[in-house]
Amino acid sequence: MVFSTTTLFKGIQCPEGERCGLTSCIFAHHLRPQDVRVSATQSANIVQSNNVSNPSHDGQPASKRRRVTSDQECEDRTSGRAESVHKLRKPTKESSPNTVATLSQSEKSRTAKSSLPSLLRSVSPPLKTNAPAANIKDRNNPTTESSKLPTTSKAQATLNPRLIPNDPAGHAKRSLILRHLHAEMVRLNQAVSDRTDVKFKEGVILQGTEVIQLTLDEEEKVAREQGSVYGNVIKNRIAAYKKMKLDDWITHLKTTPLYVNKYSVVKPVVRGSDPPKPIGTGLSCPEEVAILSHLVISDQKSLAKFGYVPIPPTGSQAEEAAAAVTASANYELCDRCTARFQAFPNRDDAGLLTTNGPCRYHPNRKVHPQRTKADTGPREPYYPCCNENVGSRGCTMSEHHVFKASSPARLAAVLPFITTPENESPSSKEINAVSFDCEMGYTTLGLELIRLTAVSWPEGEELVDVLVRPLGIVLDLNSRFSGVWPEHFANAIPYSSIHTTTSQPPTAVDGSADTTAPPLPVVSSPQEARNALCAFLTPTTPLIGHAIENDLNVVRLCHPTIIDTVVLFPHPRGLPWRHGLRALSSKHLHRSIQTGGERGHDSAEDARATGDLVRVKVGEKWKVLRATGWRFVDGRLTSPATLKAGEVEAK
Repeated sequence: MVFSTTTLFKGIQCPEGERCGLTSCIFAHHLRPQDVRVSATQSANIVQSNNVSNPSHDGQPASKRRRVTSDQECEDRTSGRAESVHKLRKPTKESSPNTVATLSQSEKSRTAKSSLPSLLRSVSPPLKTNAPAANIKDRNNPTTESSKLPTTSKAQATLNPRLIPNDPAGHAKRSLILRHLHAEMVRLNQAVSDRTDVKFKEGVILQGTEVIQLTLDEEEKVAREQGSVYGNVIKNRIAAYKKMKLDDWITHLKTTPLYVNKYSVVKPVVRGSDPPKPIGTGLSCPEEVAILSHLVISDQKSLAKFGYVPIPPTGSQAEEAAAAVTASANYELCDRCTARFQAFPNRDDAGLLTTNGPCRYHPNRKVHPQRTKADTGPREPYYPCCNENVGSRGCTMSEHHVFKASSPARLAAVLPFITTPENESPSSKEINAVSFDCEMGYTTLGLELIRLTAVSWPEGEELVDVLVRPLGIVLDLNSRFSGVWPEHFANAIPYSSIHTTTSQPPTAVDGSADTTAPPLPVVSSPQEARNALCAFLTPTTPLIGHAIENDLNVVRLCHPTIIDTVVLFPHPRGLPWRHGLRALSSKHLHRSIQTGGERGHDSAEDARATGDLVRVKVGEKWKVLRATGWRFVDGRLTSPATLKAGEVEAK
């Protein structure tokens, strides 16, 4: 009975073993073959079978070959056949010329088949490509078009969030944001492509993968560098793209790394801060000033434990603090790496300013990431400057350790505090309120004032913007945050020699100072900078700032009428926790500030943003007052009780 073979017996060892002569045995052959030499007779049979299996001879199909189960078996068979063929090369007396010709032809056929290229060829990993299945057969042919398909990450780019050490929002939310961001970029790219008046379209019209690449680059940059305010910043970017005009899109595109890397001759353009967005309070300037009085901190003494200094320390307290510093031999704790070191206000005998250097630190404060539903375990705090977890080695190195004194008496020992004096100058009478911001740098005496900027409120006109020469020897200008570089001091002009001030110090692309811009004026000491500020103040003039205790302490000023945006926009966990100015500006003003990166902050920009945040709160306060019966009568804010008493008198 004849039946078709199946794989039912492939798991059973063949009873005949190596003696099995079947060409297609239904049993398994797993034993390694013995090194048996092939006889001349067997070789002749092999040659004859090859001649029969060659379709060019008789047109019959090739006979089945025995299955090769191991590389060693392949080698043994190959060596045996080669030896047999070698023996057949030498014609014997019994061999005829025809037989030799037949063997020569068989040798060529057998040699070609004995090489087994499918087994001897080295195996390479599959190519990573998005080519369709129809092109897979062409991968081994370097001349085909399929081998020319790009295999870079750009060609494989998909709209999938890139993996970063500390994900600020989770995969699902980032994917949704990427889709919205990509849709706006595709719309703008298509609009540029449809325009006929674009003179230079090469590079400003992106391909599909380039649009995805640009989307991923921008989203990843925000996620890495601004993770704490990721949601606000990225939503503002999407809204900006929705309102962006084509010319602005082309200008923005030429500043992106994608375009700059493609056309290296094009220099990235440093864009200034966003133009201020009009804030509608529904009130006139005098009415806003009237509402402002309701936002003044009424009890500064209750905030003294958070760094506010409502009353200047006495002289005896300052002397006691100075004596304590001398007794400690000027040993301090580094404000950046917490190492213990010694500071010398006037250098030591060896000319050193500090000991135990250099200082390795993380320039940004650690961030505690918020947990999401996708998190299965705790999320470790990390440093946004390098995205490394807390406890890792510092990513930045400085020559000196630095320190910051926080005790009011210790601060007064360096420069005494004063209370805002009465001021009879005409300029102080014309100012309704002042918004100011300071930049600080590290010296041998601690954290000192190096730049002061003040603008009028609510107009935002500049009043004072000066560089300040500190009392101690400079250790670090903290340029990454202060925006003040050594070149600014080198090119500054005396404040007393000019009558008007200039705007913020421009900076170059590489982060250094732009020496071609008009220089800032400079004052010789913090006392002179404080006098310039007080020229526009009286004790009743509202002084506005963000975390204003830091600015007042570095100026050594006690002002009775202060307004702090940290108090107006409190953190849910309360003080000392507080929202950053950049986050508040992004959320309430829809304005991006402090985007200079390595160039640092701009105190003029921060002062105006702080004043505009107060205007937002003035509008909210007016809604509350109006709902409770407050009204403006003849330009004066009148309480409900006063209005009711006036109505009674009128009757």
